[in-house]
Amino acid sequence: MSRHERKLVNATAYAVALAVGLAPASALPAGSCPVNLDDVKAKIANFANRADTENSGAEKDIESATNKNYAKEFIDTFEKLNKAAKDSTQLVNTAYNLTGYTSPLPEGKIQDKLPPQVTLSMTNAMELAKAAADEDSTKLDIALLRCNQNVEDAALAAALDQLDNNTVSKFKEAKRKACRLVHLLADLQDKKEKLDQIRTNGYPLFHLHKKDKKDFGGKERTIQLRADLRMYPIYPKNVVSTGKDQPFLLGQLEGIDLSYNSYFKFSDNNWTTLNLYQYFIGDTEKGELCMPKINLTSSVKVATCVRVEDRDPNWNWIKLHVRAKYWYNGDSSAVSLGSRKVAAPFGYLAKVSDMKEKKMQDLKSRLVKRLSSLMGDYSAMIEKAQQWKESCGG
Repeated sequence: MSRHERKLVNATAYAVALAVGLAPASALPAGSCPVNLDDVKAKIANFANRADTENSGAEKDIESATNKNYAKEFIDTFEKLNKAAKDSTQLVNTAYNLTGYTSPLPEGKIQDKLPPQVTLSMTNAMELAKAAADEDSTKLDIALLRCNQNVEDAALAAALDQLDNNTVSKFKEAKRKACRLVHLLADLQDKKEKLDQIRTNGYPLFHLHKKDKKDFGGKERTIQLRADLRMYPIYPKNVVSTGKDQPFLLGQLEGIDLSYNSYFKFSDNNWTTLNLYQYFIGDTEKGELCMPKINLTSSVKVATCVRVEDRDPNWNWIKLHVRAKYWYNGDSSAVSLGSRKVAAPFGYLAKVSDMKEKKMQDLKSRLVKRLSSLMGDYSAMIEKAQQWKESCGG
């Protein structure tokens, strides 16, 4: 080789070396990247496993706090609603808007229609889940999950573009499960907020008044009944009852207490108020239930009697018969409000009432912790994708 040829070879080698030295990280062999796609893939697998674990754990938590049937109905209802949802953005749930339905009713009014049913979108669920985390003093940036959008973090999107179809599908399914957990938590938070709406005044059902003239052993007297019927989750302090609040209903109406502010008037006497006797629907379906007599005067006694005559199979209405029975002058007679059909989402209200229970509050906290754990793996996945993109992804 001539001297000129040796110079040409050396110049060419130098140019090649210089080109390699100036090449961007993406042009480097995969093995030389500090973070490669397999690292991102591993984090996606971790996220998917965590999504499985926390969703399964959440279902067990719900069953533990309630019972098997309640938990099954809770989950099955959500799954049925979302059977056709193609991705997390389409996940929804339902609730009732109680606005305008929680104020005490004026005399003569009866609740004759259900409150409007509303759809809780994925965006609504994210806001409610964030509120639940805030109440639990847990800082969660739920927006990071992007449940309400199909555009992923730029680095993760770039990695998914280069990963195999199986890994991409695994990520999408994991995201759906993560956002499902957001919805389960949001449902509890929504019911807790509805509980706060009916905590003070209850859920009013009717406020009716009736008077009639009756014969008591040859003496004619005017007797009157005014009843303000409500469903209370938590009874006011002046309640006449066992001192216990509404029982844990597990979404069922058997055993629910209906609370009356009852007002009685006999002849020219003043109105007498009997605050909040409780009537058990389970008992009153078997027959009329009359509460113990009270003394209006030294010679007059009265008791309120109630019966659930009929009800919708889905607990969206009940038909009540309410009357006041008076005893006077060795005789008795009654004034009746008649049979009244009352519309209300009783099954939903039973679940709302249950949110006052410590076990339901604890359930909400457990779901917050599960979502927090899941988001830890999600954040680690995003961080690894960003490291890959910065070093090797171009």
